[in-house]
Amino acid sequence: MEKIAPNNMEAEQSVLGSVFVDPGTIKVLIDALVKDDFYTYRHKVIFTAMVELFNLGVEIDYTTLTNILETKDLLKDAGGVDYILGLINFVPSIQNLHNYINIVKDKAMTRNIMDACRKIIENGFVADNATEFSNNSEKLIFDIVKGRRTGDFAGISKVIDEVVTKIEKTSESHGRLTGLDTGFEELNEYTLGLQPSELMIIAARPSMGKSAFALNIATNVAKMAKKPYVAFFSLEMGSDQLVSRMLSAESRIHSDKIRTGHISNAEWEQLNVAVESLSRLNIMFDDAGTVKITEVRQKCRKLAQEGKLDLVIIDYLQLLSGSNTGVNRVQEVSEISRLLKEIARELKVPVIALSQLSRQVERRDDKIPVMADLRDSGSIEQDADIILFLYRDEYYKPKTTARPNQVDIIISKNRQGATKPDGFRLLFNKQCGYFGNMETKYDDAPIKDIDWE
Repeated sequence: MEKIAPNNMEAEQSVLGSVFVDPGTIKVLIDALVKDDFYTYRHKVIFTAMVELFNLGVEIDYTTLTNILETKDLLKDAGGVDYILGLINFVPSIQNLHNYINIVKDKAMTRNIMDACRKIIENGFVADNATEFSNNSEKLIFDIVKGRRTGDFAGISKVIDEVVTKIEKTSESHGRLTGLDTGFEELNEYTLGLQPSELMIIAARPSMGKSAFALNIATNVAKMAKKPYVAFFSLEMGSDQLVSRMLSAESRIHSDKIRTGHISNAEWEQLNVAVESLSRLNIMFDDAGTVKITEVRQKCRKLAQEGKLDLVIIDYLQLLSGSNTGVNRVQEVSEISRLLKEIARELKVPVIALSQLSRQVERRDDKIPVMADLRDSGSIEQDADIILFLYRDEYYKPKTTARPNQVDIIISKNRQGATKPDGFRLLFNKQCGYFGNMETKYDDAPIKDIDWE
C-alpha cells in the first residue's frame, strides 16, 4: 500500500475558503504561506492565482478568481468552478484561520524534512568528509526549521498578566534576586541575577581576568540551592585546565602550586575540601574544539531537552566561527552574536559570552574600555542585553595604583536596568583566580587563609 505524504486537505480548503468569507484575509495568507506549503496541486494553482490578483490590486471573489484561471487555461487544474464555489463550505470558523495556517505549515515542514532526509541519505553515499557532511546535513534541517509556524500577536491583556507576575515575583524578593545568583552582590543589584533569555557579554583586554570571572560565576550559580546546570564551552583551554583554575579559586591555593604539585599538608586539606565542594556541582565542560556556533546551539538544545541547562557560558566569542564560509569577519561575528541571542531566547536560559576588545585600548592614555572597543562587530553591542567591561588599574599602573588587587566591573549596557559607567569593584586574587565582594571578610569566606597579596 502506497503511503501518502503528510497533508491535511481540510485545513488547506479552510485556508483558501477563508478568502471568500473575508477577502482581507489574503494579506494574512501571503505573509504566512507560500505556494509549496500546499500539498494538493489544485490548491497550489488556486493560491497562486489569488496572490496574482492581490498583486494586481483586484479584489478576490468567485468571478475574478475563475476568470484569471480560465484566462490562463488553469480552471480545470484548479478543480473547476464547482470546486472553487464549494471552498466556502470548508470554513468552520474564520476566527481559527491562524490555526488552519499552522496545520498547513506543520504538514509542509514535515514533508520538507522528509525530503531533506532523503537528500541527506543520497549525499551520504558520495560524502568524503564526515564533518562537512554533518554540517551540511544540519544546515538542511536548520533552514527548514527556521520557517516554523506562524503565531498570533500577543494581546496586551496576556502580556500584562505576565508583567504583573514578574513584578509580584520581584516584590516578593524585595527587588533583590529573581534570576540566577552570580555571587556578586552589586552585580545582582543591577541585574536581579542572570535572567532567562538574556545575552550577557563580558569583555576585556587580555590579563584582565575575564575567564577567571566567568569560572567564578559558573561556580557561584552552580552552588545555588536548586543545583542549576551550567554548560561551559571553552575554545581556549582544556577541561583539566579549567578545573585546575576552579580548584585554585575554591581552595585559595596559588595556581602555580597546584600546577607544579608543590602543596603543603595544610594546603592538601584545603584542596580536598575544594574537591568535595566542586564535585557536587552540575557544571559541564565542552572542550572538544567546538568552533561553529551552530554546533554550540545543537549541543545546548540537547542539554535543554534532557532538562540539564540553566546557564550557558562561552569562552570566548571571537574563537567561534559562523555557519557560512566566504563571508567577511564582521558579517560572521554578526551572525554569531545573533545566534547567541537566539539560543538564549529559544531555550529560555541566560547566555554569557566572553569577548576580546580591540587594541585601540592600548593606544589611548585612558585605558578604561568603552563600547567602541568591542572587537569585530557593532552587532555585539546591538544583540547583547548586558555588556560588562573588566578593568584592572594595577595592570597598567603597577606602582602607582590606588586599587591593588581589585577589578572594576563597568556596566555599559543594561537593557532591563540601570548602567554603571563608573563601575563597581570586586576583590581579585590573581594568584588563584578568585573574585570576591569588596565587603568579603576572611572569616566569612568558605575556606580561610586567603592571601590577597
